[in-house]
Amino acid sequence: MRNVASARESHLDQLVTPAISDERGLLRAGQILEWMDVVGVLAATRHARAPVVTVSVDGMELREPVRAGERVTMRAAVGFTSEKSMGICVSMVTGFSGDSERRCFDGYMTFAAVDPSGRALPVPQLTPETPEEVARFREGQLRREFRKKLESGTLPAKEPLNSVDARDRPLLVRELLKRFPLTFRLPWEPDPKPLRRHASFMHSIEMARSGHLNFHGTLYGGTLMRWLEGTASLSARAHLGGQPVRLSGLHGLSFIRPIPANSFVHVRSDVVHAAGDTMTVLVNVQSEGLGGGALQETVRAFVSYSPLDAGVRVPPLQIASDEDRALHAEVEHRLALQRVIAGESERDAA
Repeated sequence: MRNVASARESHLDQLVTPAISDERGLLRAGQILEWMDVVGVLAATRHARAPVVTVSVDGMELREPVRAGERVTMRAAVGFTSEKSMGICVSMVTGFSGDSERRCFDGYMTFAAVDPSGRALPVPQLTPETPEEVARFREGQLRREFRKKLESGTLPAKEPLNSVDARDRPLLVRELLKRFPLTFRLPWEPDPKPLRRHASFMHSIEMARSGHLNFHGTLYGGTLMRWLEGTASLSARAHLGGQPVRLSGLHGLSFIRPIPANSFVHVRSDVVHAAGDTMTVLVNVQSEGLGGGALQETVRAFVSYSPLDAGVRVPPLQIASDEDRALHAEVEHRLALQRVIAGESERDAA
């Protein structure tokens, strides 16, 4: 198998029109996820020179909303390879070239190359050379290590990810501030009442029609991500008492099995973690055949939101069961991984 000296990159340019914006004139987050899948598939296909399937969306951060009338450019490049998978780094900037261009989005996806029968194929191996390529490869290693520990149940119970040593005291301070964000409350303001998970529960149903299918004949991953984000945002708004929200990150989305054509797609979501100014929604997607029968789990995802209005406070979440505690702990681990990766990126940039 040949070595690949540099990552293959794909990109798309789009104008944010009112048709893909919400009632506040902001680009719909589900549309961003759909574009992310488009450029990710293209970069992975070019690298593997074979059809690919989306295995997971391992992380995503949306730093600021994008408004109607702005131009966006999304880029995807292979950042990491194992024997049969590819890690794709995705970024998006708004504005035009020059001083007005600003980076607003970063994401990471995992793909596998498959033969016509759906069996995984070996992929060309990436040899990172530049500092940027080495940093992306390291991110892929961290994310793969995290997935293995999560699947095997070997993540530490008390400290999710402890890669900060005593020499990194400035980073340690930043980590503590992010873990325990300070919120200002006037003395006469009452403490917000913790909310139960069921208060934010949402359930939507879509149909996997012929226009939604990929070249494998199953539901296109980008469409599914758009659907699940729409339902997840409703759960976040319900937790916030109907106040508008903005997507801030995606901390793990696993494609468990493909969804066949002409299936009913059930998307269920509720808030499972709330801390500081963010809340994280668990989304479970199941498919149902036209003839009915048992539902099949197809996707599991954790999506984070923040209030659109910085003055709105996120109510705490009541942890009432063992399942609640387990989900809260899993989100803590996922958020900690994102902070570690962000900290390493800051040090690499410095």
